Amino acid sequence: MSVGLAIGGIVYLAAHGARTPLLALRALLRRRNVALIIVPAVAMGALALVLQGRVDERIAAGAIALAIVPAPFVAPEIVGRMRGRADLAGALVLGTVMISVLVLGSRGALAAGALFAATEAFAVPAMFANALPTVRDRVLVPLRVLGWIGLAVILVSALATLLPPLFDRTAGGTEPLPILTGLLVAAAMLVAGTVSTAVAARVVGGNITAAIGGAGLRDPALAVVLATIVGGPESAGVPLVYAVFCLVLGAAARLRR
Repeated sequence: MSVGLAIGGIVYLAAHGARTPLLALRALLRRRNVALIIVPAVAMGALALVLQGRVDERIAAGAIALAIVPAPFVAPEIVGRMRGRADLAGALVLGTVMISVLVLGSRGALAAGALFAATEAFAVPAMFANALPTVRDRVLVPLRVLGWIGLAVILVSALATLLPPLFDRTAGGTEPLPILTGLLVAAAMLVAGTVSTAVAARVVGGNITAAIGGAGLRDPALAVVLATIVGGPESAGVPLVYAVFCLVLGAAARLRR
């Protein structure tokens, strides 16, 4: 994994960990919210498992990474700007973090190592920030900026590693990455998560915008890092395409408001 990805991932996790109110965990005591977390996790996980052995292993690794990582840490902020329930989105994101921790711990030594580093980067700032809420509130803007910087570093580093082999098809003696398949898989993962969440929100009740943002989507930045660690740089293709789809989805939803 490149130094840029490692540094970007640590900054991204630390910045969002420091901004996370751990009191939101109380919302997970409601069965409705638990259902909103579990349904998309099962839908995306099942799809990722079905793809194993049926598509290029690099594509499959990217799909698995997407299914495992939590919802986007920026979801509460974006949902709030769309006049949705930012508090619910934040609680659901924490729920997906818990599921991600449980699943990652069983994915082998590399994933377990990544889990240990990610947990430290996220949990330590979260504990300090929640112990000193007045201090945290004074630095929310710098923390927000650091979070976006970390995201940008991750995506740029991944693109810098992924793009050269795509244009030099003989690089490393590997087969060219099936771009169309990657696009279709990323779209399928997006549809599986958002549609299953919307259906669950209709059935059990709840704000659909907050449910999709906090549980139906997956954090493409973390998926890029995890896919690179477990499957190599070319496995980050699906999460990168998924990131573009998320940006388009967010922009479209924002315009409709």
